[in-house]
Amino acid sequence: MRTQEWPKGSLEQVVQDLVKSWEMELSHKTRAHHFKTIHPENFRFSVNGGQWMNAEETLKVGSYNVLLRTSLKGEHEAYKAIEETFETSHDVFKSTFPGGFAWEVLEVYSGPPTVAFKWRHWGMMEGPFKGHAPTNDVVESIGTCIAKVDESLRITDLEVYYDPTQFLGQLMKGAKSPQYVYKPGTIGCPFNKTDHSV
Repeated sequence: MRTQEWPKGSLEQVVQDLVKSWEMELSHKTRAHHFKTIHPENFRFSVNGGQWMNAEETLKVGSYNVLLRTSLKGEHEAYKAIEETFETSHDVFKSTFPGGFAWEVLEVYSGPPTVAFKWRHWGMMEGPFKGHAPTNDVVESIGTCIAKVDESLRITDLEVYYDPTQFLGQLMKGAKSPQYVYKPGTIGCPFNKTDHSV
């Protein structure tokens, strides 16, 4: 359900490929100096004007946890990023979105070295989320980003702005099991049929 198809070689396609490659590296590489999409020594990442994290800190915490940290209480505590690890966060979202959680650039406002753009993430909620049953609805998140890149198009600064509560709210539409007690990952989720016990 992509909404944009950018011409090959366009600034939009270059930005989209760079960020998708960065997300892939962040999910699959264990050392920042192995990344090709960032400047490992200079990279910084911030969400909604929050604390800057360097490459190693971002790798350790995990992108989902950096993106979903919120100080809001109540219903938005459905995902407690501070209690999740890199591994448990991937467990949660791979279970919630078994078909994937795609990403695309919607608009690019400025080109290098400071690239400002609007983005969209989306996927079908075919799995449970923290005690909430799957809805089989499309869940999406839209935000903006300011990325500073060096002469080799490696990211040095990445500032993301979006509403995590809007995203989490979509994941909590399904019925919640009264037996569910919050645990990192999907362990203990009555809707998840996969055994994640160690």
